[in-house]
Amino acid sequence: MRRKRSDELPRFVGDDEARSFRWRRKYTYYLVGFIFICWLWYPGRKTTSPSDDALNINWSNYAYSLYATDSTTLCHTLLLFDALARFGSKADRVLFYPEYWDTRVEDSKDRDSQLLVLARDKYKVKLQPVKLLVVEGRTRDEWTGTWDRSVTKFMAFSLGYYDRVIALDSDITLLDSLDELFTLPKTPIAMPRAYGTDSKPWPLSTMLMVIKPDIDEFDKCKNRIAGGGNNMLVKAHRFDMEIVNERFEDSALVLPHRPYALLTGEFRRHEHSAYLGNPDETWDAEKVFKEAKLVHFNDHPLKPWIMWPQKGLEEMQPDCDGSHEGSCAERRIWKHLYDDFRHRRRDICKLLSVPAPEWESIKGPTQNSTDGTGHAAPEAEEVVNASSG
Repeated sequence: MRRKRSDELPRFVGDDEARSFRWRRKYTYYLVGFIFICWLWYPGRKTTSPSDDALNINWSNYAYSLYATDSTTLCHTLLLFDALARFGSKADRVLFYPEYWDTRVEDSKDRDSQLLVLARDKYKVKLQPVKLLVVEGRTRDEWTGTWDRSVTKFMAFSLGYYDRVIALDSDITLLDSLDELFTLPKTPIAMPRAYGTDSKPWPLSTMLMVIKPDIDEFDKCKNRIAGGGNNMLVKAHRFDMEIVNERFEDSALVLPHRPYALLTGEFRRHEHSAYLGNPDETWDAEKVFKEAKLVHFNDHPLKPWIMWPQKGLEEMQPDCDGSHEGSCAERRIWKHLYDDFRHRRRDICKLLSVPAPEWESIKGPTQNSTDGTGHAAPEAEEVVNASSG
């Protein structure tokens, strides 16, 4: 039997040596714990975003406000409510619509009632039947067949039970959530500027308004509407812009139009310094599109819910620096925006696009690519149920 070497025999440890070892082990634990805490709190470490509770955000105090004046705009509000749902918006959703509409679906052709029910049940929209605001003393518009009722958007000021409301036009496409705008510094109203206009300072644009609801402001708007307004502005559907600029031109918090107010007409322009805000920046259509949160259709007289007349498409589409063959990023993006709108209109509203009109009958004088706001939608347009198509 092999005898164990001395280094293999049990070793006697004195009390002092054992105590020293225990102390060293304890301090090692302290050091490891301290390093772990420092790692947790180190500012460069990526952590999850603070919760709404941590930021004390009560989303029931905020809302998106949209309005429908006819069957066409009703569908377009549904497209926006769908986008808000897809982007995970947590604020309430409110829809103002004509008081003579109802949610009783009489038959399969009662599309307005069907869409109201869809908004209420699927997208949790709070329905608000109202008497539409109309510019007083005006006749029907020759082109759209409607009175200017885009001023109904100012009903958002009447929502006094909300701390802040985002009011949107319906002829837009949302590309991302706008919820961060609810946490802006306190201000009666925040808006982007209509950067496509020729004169400076650029006027405030009503396609996107972040407002503090106020009944007194609402009454002032109604009084201004009752005055009738400038005939030229009313016909151009700019009267709503005139109201807010007259009231808030010098006091509004200005939102950057990049990324909150991109125009489809921007992809048809050759000079982009107004949008970029920097004459030295190189235009990159794909970069601009990816960073945008909201796109407004402004290629008058083309509308995204009306099929393109072939001649109109040839004249209006981005010219790719003069090349009519092939394609370019501007043309691809521009066409995608229209195609996407039509597909969502078909899939969500079950409506096909309005047949293309005769181009010569609607094109009128040559339009600048950034002119026009196109707030009002043609009420007389015939919409076709996709299920019957």
